Amino acid sequence: MRKLILPIAVLAPLLALTACDHYHSHNADDDVGISNPVVPAGGVDFGVMSHFDHDYASRDISSSSDQDGFEFSLAEDSVVVISMTGYGGFDGFLDLYDSNFGFITGDDNGGPSPDPLLVGTLGAGDYFFVAGGSGSSTGSYDVDISVEPLGGSDFGVMVSSDSFIDNGAAIDDAFDVDSFILTVYSNLVGDFYVTTTSGSFDGNLEILDEYGTQLLYDDPSGNADPAAINIALTPGTYIVRVGASSGSGDYSMQIDVN
Repeated sequence: MRKLILPIAVLAPLLALTACDHYHSHNADDDVGISNPVVPAGGVDFGVMSHFDHDYASRDISSSSDQDGFEFSLAEDSVVVISMTGYGGFDGFLDLYDSNFGFITGDDNGGPSPDPLLVGTLGAGDYFFVAGGSGSSTGSYDVDISVEPLGGSDFGVMVSSDSFIDNGAAIDDAFDVDSFILTVYSNLVGDFYVTTTSGSFDGNLEILDEYGTQLLYDDPSGNADPAAINIALTPGTYIVRVGASSGSGDYSMQIDVN
């Protein structure tokens, strides 16, 4: 199941109902919970992450009980994108927890099959996520984590002939950036349109893949609206950033895929 971006205040209680808690189910002490819980070894500590930060790690799962724990801290309220890329048929899962070992959410197949994907809005603070194999699946994998500013939308999974639009976006000043997230399961072509609806700002458009690679940056002259046409999209998750060099105003963000 794809996890949609939700207001910070309701993220944890709503998403906690949508996924299995693999870490607790593997480590529970009968019916009294975990005694002296610790973050599973084997992962890394990504440290403090701010907006536009990206990091990754490569690890492997050797048995059905093997799990890796990855820690990170958010310097400010953020949209967080955590993806796993399995190799050789590895079918993994991702579970996200707060600093008190409270389960927030998890996923098994939200990314291109059979990879998991987590997309959500989190408040500033400390978190960790656990990576493991679904069932008895073992193998090697990469995890990527990107931290984005608030203000955009999660368009979720897009398939051929989809056309989604956010008519409520706004740029407040030259420091404001909105991030839009989408995932595709097959090879597609995407068109991205920013259309100013009120005010005036010198807008720009940036598209990155889940691995932090910039695919396109468009900053047309003057206050012309940026756009990106016929962008090749392979299976995976993409981050679309809209910002401005100057000015402010409202705009719509439209994404078409075919």
